[in-house]
Amino acid sequence: MKKIFALMTAGALALSLSACQASSPQTTDTTTKSADSTDTAAAKNDGSFPSETITLVCPFSAGGGTDIGARNLAQALSKVMGVNVVVENQTGSGGWVAWTDLIQGDYKDGYTIGLINHNYAMGELDPDNPRKYNLDDVTVLANQALDYNVMAIRSNDTRFSDIDSFIEYAKSNPVLVSAQATGITDGDATTAEWFNKTFGTQITVVPVDGASDSRGMFLSGDTDIFFASISDVMASYQSGEMKVACIFSDERSDFIPDVPTIKEATGEDFVAFAARGYFYPNGVPQDIVDTTTDALLKAMEDPDYIENMAALGLQLDNTSGEDFKELLESQVETRKMIWNVQ
Repeated sequence: MKKIFALMTAGALALSLSACQASSPQTTDTTTKSADSTDTAAAKNDGSFPSETITLVCPFSAGGGTDIGARNLAQALSKVMGVNVVVENQTGSGGWVAWTDLIQGDYKDGYTIGLINHNYAMGELDPDNPRKYNLDDVTVLANQALDYNVMAIRSNDTRFSDIDSFIEYAKSNPVLVSAQATGITDGDATTAEWFNKTFGTQITVVPVDGASDSRGMFLSGDTDIFFASISDVMASYQSGEMKVACIFSDERSDFIPDVPTIKEATGEDFVAFAARGYFYPNGVPQDIVDTTTDALLKAMEDPDYIENMAALGLQLDNTSGEDFKELLESQVETRKMIWNVQ
């Protein structure tokens, strides 16, 4: 944690396995928000929490690293809490469809947990569509992982084969990359903006609902490069379908040790990672907040969970409470600098 904040102080940007199948009863995938519970938070807060199924809302599409990580955690959390934990994908607007619903809706009983990342903390800074909610409107629980970002290219691409040849190509040719939003609220879009300002490239962002959509567009040739987290490229990297040109970290990753850092490859320093954790909307009773936070942290110690997350290429991080909130806030000033937002 100290290392990450040191990077922030220095001005570096910290952004934004095969899938563990949801075959057990603990995890399911739905696309429609359920709201069949009419009990109030006060009624549930009787010392028996939890006593029924918990819903974990993933704001992004199924099949990406965020979604798969959530499903792994749901299985471990189910064992700790003694009830089913189901994963629900509620996509749209770079995560804001789910986040807005959770904050505005009647979810104060603790049975609906949301997944949160750095992009939420940037919402009110979006000059085109400023969001009215920020970190003061939620109760952060615990972080799950730090997933460092990479740049991937298709192995059969004849236009460029590494970071240097890509930069030269993109200086005189427009290229496309996908992201979950097109501005300051998205880490991949911010990486594209940094490239354009640092190297004079011509990268345009195409908005999608999640990393699995980005990967599909990239592999089909609809986009030219892939800015993504390590977990989103691991399978295709291991199969040889993709080449990882660089990692946006201050040091190489043990998961992909042959991949150079962006500074090694270009001389320019840039750090980008996704912090993925969990939150409640404000108003959930404090004893339920404490119970759920403790359960999340215990679930993250599950050996099967740890093994599955390592296979994904996810660096585990169980920062919680105010430290997690500070981690989510840590990118604000650097993203404002990249996008020239006051």
